[in-house]
Amino acid sequence: MPNGQGYTLIDINEIIHIEADSNYSIFHLDNREKITVSKVLKDYEEILPEDQFIRIHKSSIVNLNYLKEYSSRNGLEVLLKNGEKIAVSRRRASIFAEKVKQYTNFTSDK
Repeated sequence: MPNGQGYTLIDINEIIHIEADSNYSIFHLDNREKITVSKVLKDYEEILPEDQFIRIHKSSIVNLNYLKEYSSRNGLEVLLKNGEKIAVSRRRASIFAEKVKQYTNFTSDK
């Protein structure tokens, strides 16, 4: 991904989630590093593997490998394995729930 002076190569499995920030995207990585990139979330939504990544809000894409819990106690939100909580929009909730169901069936078959 472009980083001002060149490119940084990261393994997609290191991406916990991607957060929108105006015309930028902030990648939250499993080593606690954050990388800001001058592209919008939609660009990444189109190229990341859809069986592993899902857009849960207009400002968030999450990696299902880091999903720990899905809750509707305080509104709809996910808890990731790094302890972060991220809102799930009502509009995307049913798509997200279906994707999690498919994902858990897929990973338990391995």
